[in-house]
This record gives sequence, structure tokens and C-alpha cells, in this order.
Amino acid sequence: MARADADTPMMKQYHRLKAEAGDALLFYRMGDFFELFFEDAKVAAACLDIALTRRGDHGGEPVPMCGVPIHAAEGYLARLIRAGHRVAIAEQTESPAEARKARGSKALVERAIVRLVTPGTLTEETLLESGSANWLAAVGRAGDDHAIAACDISTGRFELVACSLSELPAELARLGPAEVIGADPLSGITARWGHEGFDSSAGERALKRRFGLADLDGLGAPGRAELAAAGGLLAYLDATQRDATAFLALPRRIQRSGHMAIDAATRTSLEICRTAEGQIAGSLLGEVDRCVTAAGRRLLGADLAAPLTDKAAIEDRLDLVAWFSEEPIRRERVRSTLRSLPDLGRALGRIVAGRGSPRDLASLRDGLDGAAELGATLAAQALRPRLLDMLLPQLGGHDALTEALGRALVANPPLDSAKGGFIAEGFDPELDRLRSASSDGRRAIAELESRYRDATGIAALKIRHNAVLGYHVEVPARHADKLLAPDSGFTHRQTMAGAVRFNSPALHEEASRVLEAGGHALALEQAHLAELTGRAVAEAAAIAVTADALARIDVAAALAERAAEGSWVRPALDDAPRLEIEGGRHPVVERALANLGERFVANDCCLGPADRLWLITGPNMGGKSTFLRQVALIALLAQAGSFVPASRARVGLVDRLFSRVGASDNLARGRSTFMVEMVETAAILAQATERSLVILDEIGRGTSTYDGLAIAWAVVEAMHDEARSRTLFATHYHELTRLAGRLPCLSLHHVRAREWKGDLVLLHEVAEGAADRSYGIAVGRLAGLPPSVVSRAKSVLAKLEAGRDATGGVAAGLDDLPLFAALTTDPEPAADPLTTALSGIDPDALTPREALEALYALKRIAGEQAG
Repeated sequence: MARADADTPMMKQYHRLKAEAGDALLFYRMGDFFELFFEDAKVAAACLDIALTRRGDHGGEPVPMCGVPIHAAEGYLARLIRAGHRVAIAEQTESPAEARKARGSKALVERAIVRLVTPGTLTEETLLESGSANWLAAVGRAGDDHAIAACDISTGRFELVACSLSELPAELARLGPAEVIGADPLSGITARWGHEGFDSSAGERALKRRFGLADLDGLGAPGRAELAAAGGLLAYLDATQRDATAFLALPRRIQRSGHMAIDAATRTSLEICRTAEGQIAGSLLGEVDRCVTAAGRRLLGADLAAPLTDKAAIEDRLDLVAWFSEEPIRRERVRSTLRSLPDLGRALGRIVAGRGSPRDLASLRDGLDGAAELGATLAAQALRPRLLDMLLPQLGGHDALTEALGRALVANPPLDSAKGGFIAEGFDPELDRLRSASSDGRRAIAELESRYRDATGIAALKIRHNAVLGYHVEVPARHADKLLAPDSGFTHRQTMAGAVRFNSPALHEEASRVLEAGGHALALEQAHLAELTGRAVAEAAAIAVTADALARIDVAAALAERAAEGSWVRPALDDAPRLEIEGGRHPVVERALANLGERFVANDCCLGPADRLWLITGPNMGGKSTFLRQVALIALLAQAGSFVPASRARVGLVDRLFSRVGASDNLARGRSTFMVEMVETAAILAQATERSLVILDEIGRGTSTYDGLAIAWAVVEAMHDEARSRTLFATHYHELTRLAGRLPCLSLHHVRAREWKGDLVLLHEVAEGAADRSYGIAVGRLAGLPPSVVSRAKSVLAKLEAGRDATGGVAAGLDDLPLFAALTTDPEPAADPLTTALSGIDPDALTPREALEALYALKRIAGEQAG
């Protein structure tokens, strides 16, 4: 690039492609590098921490420029995608030789954007988390109806779910999509708006065209909002994938009522699939996961994110977990087989998208073979559960494909097909002949090298090969004269610093045979690769079903393994709105304590029609929040189809799970901690039903005492009288315990604590009745508050309690609570003037005269006090 002004053909081509790429960074292919220019270069250089250079000029200014090598491009792409960027890939669509032949010696190589890489459209193994799904979600609407179309093109999963506007955030939180798109902005939803194709008629046509359907009745007759969402999704895939075909299975219509509704705040509070810091380790998923395959981990995450509400479906999952729990040897054999299998779903996704490799085809071969073997083993078992019998037929049926792949491919094919070597010997006689000819030619070249050494007497003579010169003779520069002689038979090709390169007629003849045979062999291998890929693509839907079946078996066996590790039990399911747990434990906290050599204290919980609202008091650090969360997680695990950490559990099916535990703010949206708390509490009061499970912690603590107590009081009444949900309400407002006298379904409980010889002992046990006090000052002392502060706090507390006792607390109503009356009627004594004067004297700094004057001053103050 001698110049980069606007008139050069290359810069015209670049600006045309950049205009097409829009706000995406443009990776512009130049030889062995992807180059970026102008603002793209500045952004990429800062993000990737690579050098920003300048070259040529444009409009009188140097052009900013940076680049990444082609062979390492995926690593740089991953960093840019994680940083939130999109990248357009502009590839060379012809070779320089083809350009020169078609348009002359100075012709510019044609380039085109072949793909737009976005967070939701990744298929490369290096760009994805193996154990996490990578969803792209499209939000569509038709009138007042809304829907989500979501796909994971790395595995082909495709879902449609109709939901109300208020349910959209919760459904998006369930999916946890890498990217969300839509046509028009919707309040409270973060997405890339303004995309085209979100039209129900266009969506219907796109679905029919994509899957070759005459009508959509077989999909369950999706509504107009679902069709609009699907249309936008498919249009976006066409725009980003260009000539490639994203892998999509037939869409499944997901009924919103078919799984437990869990909003984003509850997911964050309970740390179901990720911790508050975004990590899997430390979350419920991280603690439960014992899967041995990546597909199993993805499915387990989906199960925990969307627990079922269909009792029969849950029982089917529990039956399979129980079947694996009964026979540890059988379970380990199955897990051992699964452990050896490749990730079928992700390999298939790359193959269908046109980014597959010979190694991906080998993954299909090995994975489908292993699935058939596992199916035969499981089919031989007696007394199989119903779900397993439903899965067994899905593990086989691929014999023709696996036989073809087995004959065609070498045992361990290369990742890159460009150099060949992936078709097995004996599969194609013509390919074997060409390989033999190429091999014979290379032996002839080796023999020619030996003859040349003997003839010239140059022991260091070598015959080498590179992409520019092809095969050539290379000798050290000090011996070059022998080959430069007119009668040597060698033709000079290239002089280097320490060596000189030559050609010869005999070498040219042998090299032509090698290259011709090698080229024909490589072309034949590529033809076989295309044919095998076509066969795999034709069976993509059936292969995806097999991959899903393997994942479901892995999840069930893994849950059985986890249950055996922790002595978890099978929960009983109930249609009645009750929740009975004996010896319940929090799996994540229990593991953390075990790592410290400590024991987790198990607790019971019984929420039923007569006591569906528990008011829980007790000290900070006493275990209230842990108890609340463990009850919610046990219900969630049960409906996901897992055994639970308890000695006994009966779970009445929960339609919605709400958690308002912990404090956080959202300053970016102008919300303080208290505002966030109130928004979340309002959502619970508006949506909770009699079948819901609600856990609330410290409602009202973010504002003044009067306001906070009043809000907490009103929320308890609303949960009892209106929502009527199963509710655990933890609080430090002991005044709320008075509500037990008039709310018949409210029962009092507390976490036990004792003070022993001045120290606070937290027992972490939940017992009936109200706590006798909060022990807040004792907790402050444990936290390291200075003794003077602790002492003063005790004094203030004593006065407050005396004032409360004198007026009857809140017995007469909230307005009569004189929290600070005792303090204001008993002011602190004034400071002593003599003590103050003495404290200001430094004897070592006084002269004799100043000391005498200070003495007279003190005598005067003492006299005034005496008077």
C-alpha cells in the first residue's frame, strides 16, 4: 500500500466494505494478515493491546492502522467479542494470480464480507464456553402481544416463546443470551434495536422456506408475535452468516407456564447459574454439576434456569436419576462411556455452518458410534424408567453414516483440511495411486539431492521447497561459483545473505510430477470431504436429537452422582401449596464450610395453609439469609428434576419464585439501593400467586426507621392477605412480631443465638418463636468496633428501650413509637472548664514565666467554679 488516499483502488474498496460493515470493526484481508484502518484501528489496538501504526495518507493525514495474523485471528476475535464489539470479516475472494489473469498485472484482488461475527452467532470452539449455551434472542411483537425467538447456532437449538411484556425480562434472564436484537426499543430491555425482518408475514415465509414446510401446523401454529420474532432472527442470521448456513433444528414452542418463572433479580440473588461476579464457580450450577460432557453441562444449566411445573415430566426426570442412584457400578460405566465421547452438537454446528473440519467429521463418527454402543448397553438393562425408554431410540439409526465416515477418515484427522492427509488409505484406489506417485517423486528428489552432492562435491547442498520458488537447490554462498559455471547445468534463481538458490531441468521434471500428483490427490481429498460433509448435513436433525439424548443421560447420571456424594434425597411432589423440608442444607455454603473443616447446621421448614408466612428474626450473621436461600434452592432443584440436600422434602409445585435478599444499587439507571429494593418488592406484590414461593429479607431497612417499619408492616400484611404465597420474611423489626396476634397464617421463628461470658455464640438453628433481641451490638463487637463505640451504643440502647417500655412500644400504633425521646430528654453533661484548661497545657513547652501565668489562670478558673 504505497498510498492510502481516497483515489486509490484499494481504499475505494475498503471504504465500500466499511460502509457495508456499519458499526462493526472491519477485518480487511491483506495477504497473511487482517488489517484494520482509521477509527477501527484505534479501537482494536486499544482493546487488543497491539501496536497502532500509520501508513500512507488520506485527506492529508496519516492513516491509523493495525493488524493481526490470520493464523492467530480467532484469539483476537475472542477478545474483541468479549469486549462487546462486532467484527466483519472481509476475505479475498480470488487469488492474486487469478486477479492478474482476469484484469491485468496491477489488478486489485477482489474482497467481500463473508461473515459478521457477533456475540450471538459464534460457532468456533475457541470462541465459546464449552459448558455454556450461546443464545441469540430476538424480541418480536404484534400489537400488544410479545414473543422471543432464540437460537444457539453452535448446537442448532431453536425456541419460540410467547409472553406478556411484563414477562419478557424474566424470559430473557432465563436464557441469558449473548446478544439480543429487536425492531423497536422496549423499556427496561437492553438490546440492539432497529433490525429488519420483524414482520409476522415475513417470518411465516422465512420459516416455511428454511425448513421446507407447506404450513406451520406441525410447529404448533405459532402466533403472530412469535412469527415476527422468528422473522427478525432468521433475517439477522442471513445478514451475519452471508453464504454460510447457520444450523437450526425445527423450532420448539415453549409454553411460559411450563416452567417456573424466575425474574432477573431472583436469579442474581440466588446465584443459580452464575455468581454476582459472573462466575460459574460458587453458583448453584457450579456446585451441582458433576457432568462429564460439555453438552450435559449446557443442559443442566438450562434445567436449573427453567425448573418444570409439570409434575409428570419432573417425576420422569427423578425416576431416571433414581435409576442411576440405585446401581453405582452401572452409573460409573455409563459415565465412563460418556466421558470418552466428543461434543456432537458443537461439531455438527460447525459442519452445517461450513466451518467444519475433518476432525469435526471424526467427532461425528466417534460420537455416533459411542451413542449406539451406549444405547445397546442400556437397552440390555431390566426395569428401565420411562424417560430412558424414550431416549434409547434416539441413540441409534446412524449406521450408514458412521460406516462411511469410519471407512473414509483416518483415525485422527488434522484440524486443517488444506494440506490433506485425512482420507484413509484404501478408501479410494485412485487417491492411493496419486499419493504413491507423489511419494515416489519425493524419493526421486531425495536421490537427486544425493547425486548432486556427489557430482559437485558440496556436502552442504540441499534440495528445499517453499511457496514462492517451489523445489530448488540451495548451497552456501561460498560454493555458489561451482553452480554458476555455464556448463554446470544449474540455473540461478535467488541470492540470499548466506546462500544461493538454483534450479535444474532434472529437478524441475521431478518436482512437476510431485506437484501434479500432490495437487490431484489434494483435490480428490477435498471432493471426498465435501461429499462426507453433505451426508452429515443431510442427517443433521437426527444427529442433533442423538446429541440431546446423550446430554439428558449425562445430566441424570451426574445428578445421581451428586446425590450420592452429599446424601441428597428424592423429593416428593405435591399439587397442594405446601413446602415441607426436614434437615435442609444450602449446597454451596455447605461445601464452603466443609472446605474449612466446619459442619453445616441443617434446618427444617414447613410452609402450609395454616402457616404459610414465616416471620424470622434474629441476629445478623445468624444464618437467616442462608436459610431463606436454601429453602428456595431446594424447591428449585426439586422441580428441575434433581434430588435435594435434605433428609426429607415434600414440594408443592411452585409457579413463580421470588427472592428479595441482599442490597444492591443500579446507579446507571438512577436507582439507589432502597429504590431497587422497592422496585423488586413492588414486582413481587404484583405478580406473586398462591402457588408462588417468596423469600424476603430486611424489607424497609434502606430508609428511616419509621418509614421502613411502616413499609415492612404493610408488606407483611399484603403477603398474608392478598398474595397468600408461601413466604419467608426475615427482619430486624421486632415490632412486626405483634402481627402474629391478628394474622392467622403467620408464625414466628428465629435463628438462635446466645451470649456466653460476654461473647456472642451464633447457633445457626431456626426455632419457633420470636428472638428475644437482635444482638446487633454483639455482632458489631465481633466485627471489631472500638470498645468506646460499643460502650456508647449499649448506653443509647438502654435509654431507647427504657423509653419504649414506658410507652408500650407499638402497642398503641406506629405513630406513638418515641424512638429517640429518651435521648433528647437526657442531654450529655457540659465539659468541665478546669479539665479543658489542663488538657491544653504542655509543661515541657512552657517557659518559667508562661508556667507561672498558667498556674494563675488555673487558680482563677477554680475560684470561679467554687463561687
